[in-house]
Amino acid sequence: MISSKSLKLAATGLICFAGCLTASAQYKTDQEFWNQPHIAKSFANSYEIKTQTEPDLTEEEQIAVKQVLDMLKADPQGSKDAALAAILKVITPDSSAALDFIAGNFYAEKGDLKTAIKYYDQAAKKFPSFLRAIRNAAIMRVQQGQYSAALKGLTRAIELGAKDTTTMGLLGLCYVNTEQYFSAETAYREAIVLDPTVKDWQLGLAKSLLQQAKYKESIAVLNQMLVNDPESDILWSSVANAYLGIDDPETAVAVQEIVDRLGKATPDSLVFMGNIYMSRGLNDLALTYFKRSIAMDSNQDPQVHVNIAEVMTARGAYDQATQVISDIRSSFEPKLTPENKLSLLRLEAQIALATQQGEKVIPILEELIERDPLDGQALLLLADYYSNKQDIDGYARADLYYERATKVREWEVRALISWARSFVAREKFGKAIPLLERAQVLQSQEHIGRYLEQVRKVHLAQLGSK
Repeated sequence: MISSKSLKLAATGLICFAGCLTASAQYKTDQEFWNQPHIAKSFANSYEIKTQTEPDLTEEEQIAVKQVLDMLKADPQGSKDAALAAILKVITPDSSAALDFIAGNFYAEKGDLKTAIKYYDQAAKKFPSFLRAIRNAAIMRVQQGQYSAALKGLTRAIELGAKDTTTMGLLGLCYVNTEQYFSAETAYREAIVLDPTVKDWQLGLAKSLLQQAKYKESIAVLNQMLVNDPESDILWSSVANAYLGIDDPETAVAVQEIVDRLGKATPDSLVFMGNIYMSRGLNDLALTYFKRSIAMDSNQDPQVHVNIAEVMTARGAYDQATQVISDIRSSFEPKLTPENKLSLLRLEAQIALATQQGEKVIPILEELIERDPLDGQALLLLADYYSNKQDIDGYARADLYYERATKVREWEVRALISWARSFVAREKFGKAIPLLERAQVLQSQEHIGRYLEQVRKVHLAQLGSK
């Protein structure tokens, strides 16, 4: 039997994202994919046909295949193209499916997976129970990320009798990537029973458990893996996410600290740490991790850190948010999108207003409106600023900005309510009422309804006193 170079399957890895309980499949290089022992053992890229269980060859076809085998024996590497050409010459719509299968093997070995799939599919169409053709095509589709199509092929292969560790493991991988996590768990468990040494299947099982919120079970699987791979940052990070899932942030922090001490911290793992500390109100400690994450890699997506600055601002951690904004600008300036820049300007405006730096906020907001005249948030912030000045000129300017903000659909309700509150502050209740009524028509809110009733009562009382 003539065997090709070993084929490989990329590992399924768990990449834990900060603040969320997810893990996603990661793939190794193509070369690593095809050289893994469990793939090499299961994907027998043979140029001979098992005539008892697979399609027969005519005498002429047998001669052609023998010639190909002789060519390969004489020169295993150099004659591959010539051998493929010889096989292609004898393939016809009526020829044996075995020839299409052999052609598929040649193309798979060349790395032309698309063409390999074409010939495997042709073989399966000619001979519908051709197990190896169906299974090989499914493996190629996994490598190309065509998980739904691969799932059908692997399921069919299992129906025809394939139940080895690789078939079951790849079935689990396809289920994970089509978000069928319970089925993935079942497939991975069977793959592990068939071969408990394959790390890929253990990682896949841990992911399927995490996605089903079976955190304690996933911790058990990951801890078992850590016995053999105690310096794996991916495993430690996954364990930390699992502990966060069972509402044990203290242990999650302790576990993630191990990753840091191993010297394997990543921007994601540092953000993970910062998020946990921020959720516990330890903003200064959180800031140290966020700053380290920003400084670690200037090529990462700045939106992650823009989101962090938004959360800090919303929590009132203005000093820390200001530092994060400064670091974002200094580290990611070339990568910042126009929307990123607008978001940062809005945050600076909010911080300036909240910290009574009124004069500083005006040029920021005016720049935002100059860039986007329909920036509802900037219009509303500017309106609130002038309304809070509580003088005639301020109220006049505020009304102009409130009116412009009401013309921006996604900000209309908030602008109507804020404008109404401004009129209430001025004791102009009659002008506030129609604004609140309009807001309720657009988006009925119980607390605004109660507020409207109170304003109506005060307005009636005001009228009665005159």
